[in-house]
Amino acid sequence: MKKLSSCLLTAVLVTPIHLTWAKNKQNINTAPYPFGNPIISHMYTADAAPKVMPDGRVWMVTSVDHEHKKGYHNMEALHAFSTADMKHWVDHGTILHTEDMPEPQGQDWAIWAPDVVYRNGTYYIYYPMRNYLDAKKQRKGGVDRYVAIATSERMNKKFDITVERMKGITRAGLDPSVFIDDDGSAYLYWNQALMAKLRDDMLGLDGKMFKLDYGSDNFMEAAWMHKRRGKYYYNYHTKYNGKVDRNNPDDPARKKSHLDYSMGDSPIGPLKYMGTINYELGSNISENFAPKFPGKDYVPWRLTQSNHGAVLEYHGQEYFFYHTSAVSSWRQDKFKAEGTWTQRSVAVDYLNYNEDGSAIPVKQTLTGVDAVKIAQPFSIKPKLDNSEQGLLTAKNGDVVKFNKLDLGTGYYYFGMTVHKTVSNGHIEVRRDSPDGMLMGTLLLRDNSMIINNARTETFLREAYGNNRDVYLLFKLATGDSVTVSAPDFFAGSPLPVPGDKR
Repeated sequence: MKKLSSCLLTAVLVTPIHLTWAKNKQNINTAPYPFGNPIISHMYTADAAPKVMPDGRVWMVTSVDHEHKKGYHNMEALHAFSTADMKHWVDHGTILHTEDMPEPQGQDWAIWAPDVVYRNGTYYIYYPMRNYLDAKKQRKGGVDRYVAIATSERMNKKFDITVERMKGITRAGLDPSVFIDDDGSAYLYWNQALMAKLRDDMLGLDGKMFKLDYGSDNFMEAAWMHKRRGKYYYNYHTKYNGKVDRNNPDDPARKKSHLDYSMGDSPIGPLKYMGTINYELGSNISENFAPKFPGKDYVPWRLTQSNHGAVLEYHGQEYFFYHTSAVSSWRQDKFKAEGTWTQRSVAVDYLNYNEDGSAIPVKQTLTGVDAVKIAQPFSIKPKLDNSEQGLLTAKNGDVVKFNKLDLGTGYYYFGMTVHKTVSNGHIEVRRDSPDGMLMGTLLLRDNSMIINNARTETFLREAYGNNRDVYLLFKLATGDSVTVSAPDFFAGSPLPVPGDKR
């Protein structure tokens, strides 16, 4: 099989999984897709996993629906894209492919919905592999499913497989999703509402898997956790049944292909079921220019069913990533039919909230979102007072204050250089007061002076606003001390990359 290029750089303007095979239609319409949403229209992408990365850009990793073959069993690659403004996206090419796997490709070999995260100099992709077993076992429902991990020091290159199969995920290895909390704890969520804590090195489970209490029993797939103002939001694809009746698409007797969500006070539950966060695809598009299925009052792809959601905050606004078959409907049928269910395209719309913190269901659009304008420095490097030649030695309970920082619309990472470390300590990064909001946590371990050029870093959540006092709280064992230097709040604005046409 011909290798896919990993070095493709194409600028594109914003111009999971149910095993039902689609019609094998051809993409015969070569005219440009006429709307801004979905955001990727030159190829088929699904299952977006977006994150703000240390370069200040939003990066997303997607699965890829095959251009010419039908069915989810033909999903062979993961792709990377990035944006500096949520509107103009750069295609960075294939970063993982089934041909990269260390074992021979089996029957209906596929790589499905991934997630990606950064920690201390390394990017981690958690991805699910799916392979039907031999014909005899197939008749008994035999499917080999597992989660693996690939790593890289950059997002715009091929990833290397680091963990061929994660241990401890003994069932339902599908749709892995990773979440790092403000205290530095990392969690992995996957199918059947299962979850586990991750080790500090991000390469294995820290303890046994368990089922998350999300307050309902309608989970099917596509778990995603995000946090906002101290609350945890867990969204997922619901169980559904029956095809969409073109004469009665909103049939109340049919279980819908929604994305529902639960929320609560802990990433490990229990959570309270809250209802729907994203309705069926195309069901609430109201733009007057939207194409209609012939003879009907809904968009053609309203008849398709696949829903997979992810949430991202970027400079003060939450965004909801999902996918539709709108581009397929255009490329195959010029909007005169629904397109192919298994040839999907990533879309982005705004996610907003009520005063009580509950999510307002996403309003799906063909317009998409506006370009974000960011006018602030990439980094802020405050001085360490009472330090000697920039080196600060601190013991348990010490507090460092940075006065009146202009964090603007948000800085997403904080890091320091470690000159002396401990085996198990951490530094809390808090806002406004020593007991104020925890924005992130630097983990101090035996290897902190070895990895990432001795830089220890943390993702920051809700690190925004001007004239903000920020406090570092050193949490060490009694008698321990650490020496650090070069504090840096960074990723406050996006760095350019080749091919960026904004």
